[in-house]
Amino acid sequence: MITVLHGDEEFTRSEALAALRQEVSEEGGWGDLNVSVLEGPIDVDALRAQADPAPFLGSSRLIIVHDWLTQARSDRESTTSQLQALLAYLPHIPETSHVVFVESTLLPENHPAMSVIGRLAQEGRAIVRAFTLPPPRERREFLLRWARDRARTLGMELESQALTLLVEILGANLRLLHQELVKLRTYVGEGGVVTREDVEQLVPYTREANVFDLIVALGQRNSKMALRLLHHILTAGQHPLQILALLARQYRIYIGLKEMAEQGLSMDEMATRLHVPLWTVRRDVRVARRLSWRYLEQTMEQLQVLDERIKRGEMDPVLGLQLLVLTLCLRATP
Repeated sequence: MITVLHGDEEFTRSEALAALRQEVSEEGGWGDLNVSVLEGPIDVDALRAQADPAPFLGSSRLIIVHDWLTQARSDRESTTSQLQALLAYLPHIPETSHVVFVESTLLPENHPAMSVIGRLAQEGRAIVRAFTLPPPRERREFLLRWARDRARTLGMELESQALTLLVEILGANLRLLHQELVKLRTYVGEGGVVTREDVEQLVPYTREANVFDLIVALGQRNSKMALRLLHHILTAGQHPLQILALLARQYRIYIGLKEMAEQGLSMDEMATRLHVPLWTVRRDVRVARRLSWRYLEQTMEQLQVLDERIKRGEMDPVLGLQLLVLTLCLRATP
């Protein structure tokens, strides 16, 4: 049997692999004695050495092969010859061996291995599963459904505002979404209902949203509001250097969006290139267009200087942030 798990959505791909591994490991109580892992350059002899022998006190053997098919697209002669040997061997893998190709990128339909594996799939001897996220325009609804369904699988419910906040803050990182849902499940218990307040209290990434509110206040030259938000973020336990890092990240996003907007790229393309949710692009691109290159460059320079002074012990971190806020609010129109 051959299974191909390919695509760049790492979390669900890893879950599928873990399920296959658990099935073999639990058979007969022998653990991983019938599980092998192959990495590195394609080595058909190594695969034969693992797949051809009969399983140890069990009915099947699992061989996990990482990224062989991905690297097979190389034009190197040695890789090409190994790929040909691999393709020739695939139809002859013993029924007692289950070879799983785990590929970290999506394999194209014209990949040489896909035609061979496709024929084996028609005979019931192979399975191909792709793991990717929907395109940016469909991603938010997908994430809302995924998080709601995963919460119910864990034995809890999410209030609408809690669900929306989780997805807005964590975006398309399914592993991170799962981890935070497990944490919330521990907090509310079996059958519990997660509220927005629970998310704000327990999910540390909500602080990034507070930092965005701070940036909005800076853009509005509202020094009173900006200082109040800064105090709130610090009181919540965020370290000044972490706040600086989040500010720098947001302004780098503005720079990237401004560049791409001037190139005429669509919002979908911007989201893909920056690896951020489409809704954040819609939120931030208007701000990015309004900010001048001079303002962005000066702001990044100030952030870097303050970061270095704090790390050298030349500036009190909290005072430094307060002075930065006042400086940005008093600066001329961006």
